[in-house]
Amino acid sequence: MRTLSSKPVKKRAMQAADAELLNADFAIHDHLLHTMVSDMLRPGRLGKKSLFLHYRGKGLATNHVQSLTAEAKGIVSAAKEALALNIKTKTQQIAKVEGKIKDTSNQLSRSLKAKENLKARSLARKNGGIIPPFKNPFGSWVRTKVTKDGLAFFVGFKNGKREPTRYGNEYLFETLYLDPRIRRLKSNINNLKCRLHDLKGELARLEREKKAGVVHICFGGKKAFRQRREVRRRNELRSWEGMWKHRRRREMPLVGRLDGPQGSWMARYDVEKKIFSYQTYSGKWISIPGVEFPYGQGWVEAAVSASEIAKRNKKLPPDQQIPGWPAGSVSWSLKDCGNAVQVKCMVTLPEDPNKNFCYDDGCVAFDMNYDHFAASELGPQGELQRHWTVPLQMEGRTSNQISNAISEGLEEIFRYAVAVNKPITIEGIEHPDKCLLYGNKKANRKISEFAHEKMTALAESKGEKYHLSVREVNPAYTSQIGKIKYMRQMGLSIHEAAAYVIGRRGMGLKDPVPKDMARLIPEKKKGTHYWFQWGAIYSALKNVPVNNFYRKINYREYESLAALKEGLLKA
Repeated sequence: MRTLSSKPVKKRAMQAADAELLNADFAIHDHLLHTMVSDMLRPGRLGKKSLFLHYRGKGLATNHVQSLTAEAKGIVSAAKEALALNIKTKTQQIAKVEGKIKDTSNQLSRSLKAKENLKARSLARKNGGIIPPFKNPFGSWVRTKVTKDGLAFFVGFKNGKREPTRYGNEYLFETLYLDPRIRRLKSNINNLKCRLHDLKGELARLEREKKAGVVHICFGGKKAFRQRREVRRRNELRSWEGMWKHRRRREMPLVGRLDGPQGSWMARYDVEKKIFSYQTYSGKWISIPGVEFPYGQGWVEAAVSASEIAKRNKKLPPDQQIPGWPAGSVSWSLKDCGNAVQVKCMVTLPEDPNKNFCYDDGCVAFDMNYDHFAASELGPQGELQRHWTVPLQMEGRTSNQISNAISEGLEEIFRYAVAVNKPITIEGIEHPDKCLLYGNKKANRKISEFAHEKMTALAESKGEKYHLSVREVNPAYTSQIGKIKYMRQMGLSIHEAAAYVIGRRGMGLKDPVPKDMARLIPEKKKGTHYWFQWGAIYSALKNVPVNNFYRKINYREYESLAALKEGLLKA
């Protein structure tokens, strides 16, 4: 299903009576839609009468009632899906916070053990007894050195960006590092527990609402509605009311039907004169002149002519058939733009006979990220032929600017794919789950600007434009596979290596674990699908910095994944 938008048409170009009827129809539609949604959520309000018969009895035409019912059902269904998605998100957030509490508690336990150890050493030194050795619970993060003043402590990685912080004796280490760290960890745990309590309360409320069938629908948006609280003056109130009425005024869809002329009983489109006509709620037909579609005009004309061509072909012999699209329903929508109106046409495109579906000669694959596209071109045997990066600027831009930036980046990739005559392979992932992989506000803001669904929709649109197949593959462990198998060997970045793996997966090629590394996989994972084996490797090595994999690694030197991780962290 493709939605094609026309150029905005000024209402003054219409007849005055038609423009008045159009404005009245927008108001009537909004009122009927809001009322129908309310009746749909409270079925007992209508008694035994069905929703269709109730509104049909109010004098509405059958087609208008069916169109309103379809839109209202879509709104209610979207609200229920949003509720289910919110429950899923809260559940994942609770698990993440609980894991964070566990990790922070372990850090606090190690700090308290170190403090008790230092306390025991101080008492033994004071009483003249045997001083127990210092047991370091921090691993390589804290190192000790015996000096003439006692133990000196060095906090931080030896090869880090900054030099390790030095504490000359045990007293300084305890008062300047351990005590502030313990206070900070206790505060973090308390804050996380409060966060966990709030999340569990929100989850319980959402589950009660789901069980009771309660959904929250706010026509115009909650954000715009809450701006009413900020209004202090009368002129601000009038401005807010105007904005609120405009936001609540939705588009007016006209649902098509297969058995109707031009695929709809409610709308007509004159292909030659570019005049759009539709039946108002009062039953009168009005016309909107000058309706042209800057993108997809041919598709609209083919769709509205399909039913007429199908009727003619029934009366013609097989050798005289008129070529054209198969007959189908055509839906329309009218959008109020203030002093103008915009017409939208929803059509189902037939299969493109000229689309390139052949992956035998290779493909062009790209990995989507919030600040760039990482692209790779593959040959017939899955070999890498070219790799490059297309930068994107999203932070600080509006939604339309982000869409344009994504479209320009995809345009570069698709034009290259057309030049080399190869189809496209992309990753198919769910946006909400990906958000939870990031743990700070800045990264969450970036991933919200990432707009993966928008990228996927634009990629499919570009595929239709350039007659290229766009194949979505499961991106499971593509970054891990690319990091270990191809990043160093081919001189790629981790995202370019992931794009290369995505392309190989789109061509049906497999990437099993290398033989030298397969011996390190736990016994219970051996013999399973190679994705499970990569999952075990990911779990063991996920905290290892990416740059550590750019050096040559001899996997035969290690006996387990834990030993490999330790060796990589020490390098």
